[in-house]
Amino acid sequence: MDLSRFNESVGSPKTLVRSYVEVPDGRYRAQITDLELGLASTGNPILKYGLRVSMGEFAGRMIWKRRVITVNTLRFMKKDLLTCGLLLDRFSHLGRRLGELQGVGLEVSKVTKGDSSDVYFHRRVVD
Repeated sequence: MDLSRFNESVGSPKTLVRSYVEVPDGRYRAQITDLELGLASTGNPILKYGLRVSMGEFAGRMIWKRRVITVNTLRFMKKDLLTCGLLLDRFSHLGRRLGELQGVGLEVSKVTKGDSSDVYFHRRVVD
């Protein structure tokens, strides 16, 4: 199969540089649009949040939060869930109740330290 007719469309490696710029540190209003409960590389459970910025210069852009669930992080996890308005009788019910977090509006801060960043939930908001 000859694919040479597409050579001009590909461009040079210099033109393939991604123009993606991460949402900078700051305080944002965002809405939970994506949720995934899975396993981290360590084997511990992890909850991944996809937050779509709803206002301002970066409206429509995504911020990602990942929270590994361990004995040491459980109190932070519970605080995040309470901020979102989710109260669990049993933590084992989290997986079946994730749908309740879909669409929740939050005020969040993104903070970068070194090579890693974290997202903090401040309060639930209704737009």
